Amino acid sequence: MNGAELHRLFEKWARETPHRPAVVTRGDRVTYGTLDVRANRLARHLLHRGLGPGDTVAVCLSRLPDLLIAVVGVLKAGGAFAMVDPHQPTGEIGRWLERAEAGTVLTYEQFRPGVDDGTGRRVVCLDADADLIDAHSPEPPSAPCGPTAAVLFTAGTTGRARPVDTAHRRLRAAYGSWAEVFGLRPSDVHLVTAPTDTAAFAYGWIRALCSGGTLVLPEGEIGPTLWGQSFAEGVTVLDTDPLTARLLLDGSAPPAGLRLVTVGGERLFLDEQSRLQERMAPGGRLLNVYGPVEVAGCGTWSETDRLSGAVAGAGRVSLLGRPFPGCRVEVRKGQIWLTPPGGVAGGDALPTGDAGTLGEDGLLRFAGRLAHRVTLRGRTVDPYPAEAALATHPGIREAAISVVDDDQLVAYVVPGTATAAPGAETVRTHLTGVVPDSEIPVSVVNMGALPRNRAGKVDRRLLPLPARRGAYGGKGGKGRGEPGHPEAALRVTGCAMLVMGLPLAALFTDVFWPGSTDLTLVPTPWSWLFRGLYLAELLAFCLGLAFLFTGRSLMRRQGRSAGLTTAAHLAVVWLLVSWWPQDNFYRLAAKNDWERQAALVYTFNVPLMIAAAVVAVFVTRSPAPADTE
Repeated sequence: MNGAELHRLFEKWARETPHRPAVVTRGDRVTYGTLDVRANRLARHLLHRGLGPGDTVAVCLSRLPDLLIAVVGVLKAGGAFAMVDPHQPTGEIGRWLERAEAGTVLTYEQFRPGVDDGTGRRVVCLDADADLIDAHSPEPPSAPCGPTAAVLFTAGTTGRARPVDTAHRRLRAAYGSWAEVFGLRPSDVHLVTAPTDTAAFAYGWIRALCSGGTLVLPEGEIGPTLWGQSFAEGVTVLDTDPLTARLLLDGSAPPAGLRLVTVGGERLFLDEQSRLQERMAPGGRLLNVYGPVEVAGCGTWSETDRLSGAVAGAGRVSLLGRPFPGCRVEVRKGQIWLTPPGGVAGGDALPTGDAGTLGEDGLLRFAGRLAHRVTLRGRTVDPYPAEAALATHPGIREAAISVVDDDQLVAYVVPGTATAAPGAETVRTHLTGVVPDSEIPVSVVNMGALPRNRAGKVDRRLLPLPARRGAYGGKGGKGRGEPGHPEAALRVTGCAMLVMGLPLAALFTDVFWPGSTDLTLVPTPWSWLFRGLYLAELLAFCLGLAFLFTGRSLMRRQGRSAGLTTAAHLAVVWLLVSWWPQDNFYRLAAKNDWERQAALVYTFNVPLMIAAAVVAVFVTRSPAPADTE
């Protein structure tokens, strides 16, 4: 690995420009020389504590200069860093540390209870020993490095965030590709808006500190007034997401020296990209950047000024563009595959989970996320074409479409400049002729903003359920409580099962199991207790039949996967209906009839245990509509 390690690029600038600011926040300013010295001190401490080559160190810090010192120090010690947000519930921090497989945690004393969970991890508190990062130290340690530089997490928009081991070579190759396309300079001042525990933040600081630039961190101060803050003076490069780009470029005139804006993370439609480009000063560039964590965020880029002509339907096109130098893009069976920088051509292509198309001009176009496709009455529906079309309506700023109870498409919209909030009829009129009628949402939920995770991406798991009555408006859609709606019909069937099933089950008990409920030899009051038991069994059986018809649609609202919901639904039904036949069979089986006793155990008791376990998984599993990032 000699010379290929990521931090060698930073060390070069620390030697050549030790007095240049490396990290700037509202309350602090750290030079390259100071950051290098403090990182050396921390690296030696970690090695003294037994850190080995390639060991993962979780950086669980809140103060930004300390965080960058920790990251560089971990790399100098030969380890791999993983960013973990310390402001989470204690149990959640532990789960992130588990996923990262971190053997060491860098944190502060106030966060120690959340990270020191008795699992044997080394916990280093920076504020417990002030000399740890404040004192001067000799040259950097000559520690061997493992192949992995970082454990980066996917955004988790379609399920649980996954850790991705990212090698030094891949990040260095990505940096080289970024430097070539972005034209990175030592004089650049980089404003990075991504939260510190995201992969986007890692890419931002790498681009800034490995090119000799200054990294400006707003610490949550996002908005047009940011440009007036003294610590943000001289920004030349803005690294952000579409939502924040709108806030920073639309609210007030951006700085005249802002030469480059890179926008990534969420889809950016071409018409908005062109509009934001017009907000830039002459000569300024605005790039739409695409690349999942698996390719170190370095996949493709697009720039409106490089287009040969107008693009039809620009409001519905998210142009991902051409691959970065050293990368390659393919579309296989509708899915985008990327070869990351530094990969072997043809042998290192990775699926992205996104759909796309390659135009005759060789430019890649985004066509939706495969995991966002939904099941509607047994068939697969891709909501992306309708979402993209809704985004072109002047009264809608952004939209997301999901399915409720497997039979109703719901549009979640954020109103735009129009005075009236869009309703179901507006949505239907706008989408008619654009998508099949069966794929037009029959319900509209107006929202102030779509729910987003820390990476700035829409989190569909947090979309609210529509109102039970009146939400399903427009022609062709019936409200849940209206006659003719599938859910209403199921409820009628369930009620009939409950009302009619009880006397029918009581009548057929003696038909199926003659004499099983004979209590003539049981004295009172004990006989009445057994009659109560028999009635409870009959009632549970009827409830189970009713739940068979009505329960699944209610359980689907919990947001678990369709497969798990089906398994839990059938498990609950079995837990209710099995008592009536089981108890009657047991009462007629002789105690020493081992063959029948064993058959009953494996027919009833063991499935009851399995059903209970399935229900336990259902109630403890976090809602997740899909599985991959």
